[in-house]
Amino acid sequence: MELDIKSTIKRMEELYELGTQPDGTHTRIAFSEEDKRARDRYIGYFQEIGIEPIIDQAGNIIARMDGKDNDLPSIVIGSHLDTVPDGGKYDGVLGCMAGLAVCEAYKKSGQKPMHPMEVIVFTDEEGARFGSGMLGSSAMCGIDLGISDSDTDIYGETRSAVFGRCGLRVENISKAIRAKDSIHCFFELHIEQGARLYKSRTPIGIVTGIAGVSRCEIRIDGEANHSGSTAMSDRKDALAAAAAFIAQLPDMVQAYGNEYTVGTVGSMKVLPGSVNVIPGSCIFSLEFRDQNEDVIRLLEERAGEYIHKVCADYKCSCALKKTADHKPSPMTGWVVEGIEAAAKESGAEYRKIPSGAFHDSLVMSEVYPTGMIFVPSVNGISHSRHEHTEEGDIKKGMEVLWRVVEHVDRRNLS
Repeated sequence: MELDIKSTIKRMEELYELGTQPDGTHTRIAFSEEDKRARDRYIGYFQEIGIEPIIDQAGNIIARMDGKDNDLPSIVIGSHLDTVPDGGKYDGVLGCMAGLAVCEAYKKSGQKPMHPMEVIVFTDEEGARFGSGMLGSSAMCGIDLGISDSDTDIYGETRSAVFGRCGLRVENISKAIRAKDSIHCFFELHIEQGARLYKSRTPIGIVTGIAGVSRCEIRIDGEANHSGSTAMSDRKDALAAAAAFIAQLPDMVQAYGNEYTVGTVGSMKVLPGSVNVIPGSCIFSLEFRDQNEDVIRLLEERAGEYIHKVCADYKCSCALKKTADHKPSPMTGWVVEGIEAAAKESGAEYRKIPSGAFHDSLVMSEVYPTGMIFVPSVNGISHSRHEHTEEGDIKKGMEVLWRVVEHVDRRNLS
């Protein structure tokens, strides 16, 4: 069997161009016309090799190739086609195209795997439109995301209206659930979205697990007052207290975490927000990610202690509200071992690394045996028009994917 790398790259370019915007950027936000065009084109690629994909109740595209024994559970490869605004060519798309290439190689060779194979394009992985992602994979795994018809997107449209144009209904999403024994294992090939592989010039990353995340909203209340007539010693400056806390965040993460632990303040609102008024309130997000739940809990505890100390020093009060909490998700041991065996067989250098970013694999791993393969992203750039992965790294990643598919296809069948 031979994988068609050139066609894979050409097809990624084609889908990228389908997202062209009037300002020259490229975007395929879930449920947009650009996203629908890309999905239709992707379905066409499978039709060209004699496979007719179906679309489930959550909008997932499922392309199934028969195996020698269709009573066996499927080997599944998948990822997503939707992007963030002004996104890149490779995030998600690489995994979808690699699955297509594996099926195409089987078809051209006249061979069949023992298990049936499926390639899945999951709906709305990014969550750029409604603020919550991984819709398709969550539906397949029977996870309730709590969505409703009245949810509004970034354009002010309701979910019912957006879904309706795509032939979807909120009340039907849960019907996309799959039985646990219908999937032998799930693979996702993805760019790293970090710089560790690129910096170390390592072509293959074998993902050991996906980081858990804890998010909370912190509100600090002081006292709004005139900026010109209030002495510094009399101030209760909520923003100054927030700044003092945030300035210590890198040291806190270094003290209680490890090289993969991260802490981030990504949004902030200052009230009343006037140039000549001392900030009376400051509301900001705080996020921690790590592979070890105990590390996350320790950082939550230390952050809580420190924010109260800072607020006391600045004569302010504070309140913390948890907004999200996802436990770390390790990849399945025997699947990881299969990827490692495939990397060795292909002769590719590799390293085992965790993923700090979320992927559909995070959700799939809660129900099905799951593994992820990373390839380098130049300079660690992703979610950007500057996202790029070298052709040689794409080739190595796809070869490892194909070899591990063959490896697990033989598992427990001898």
